[in-house]
Amino acid sequence: MYTESLRQKVIWLVREKGPCSASDVCETLRQTRSISLNAVQTVLNRLVEQDLLIRTGTRRLYVYEAKPSDEAIKETATRAAIDLLSQSGEVGFSHFLDAIDQIQPDAIEKLEDLLAQRRAKENES
Repeated sequence: MYTESLRQKVIWLVREKGPCSASDVCETLRQTRSISLNAVQTVLNRLVEQDLLIRTGTRRLYVYEAKPSDEAIKETATRAAIDLLSQSGEVGFSHFLDAIDQIQPDAIEKLEDLLAQRRAKENES
């Protein structure tokens, strides 16, 4: 039970603080409990293994951040699409597709698959 509440507290702290080090998390936790840096690092590393946090940096200075939720990703993508289309229209959309093709070439095929699935769903209705 104590470990679970520590795990939840660590996730909450990383979400609240944004990208932070194990020392940052430990310092905050020490305001309400006695805990070692090693224990905090263990919890952070397990959360990375469980794909709940993202770890970047080098061994001496890892930085942890919360993995965005599906809802947060959807909200960000929606805002970006609205901004792109309202400001640039079809030209912006064309450049967007070019950028996707450069960044992740197989993404265009995935996009085509998603469009085919959406159209099939609409035809069923």
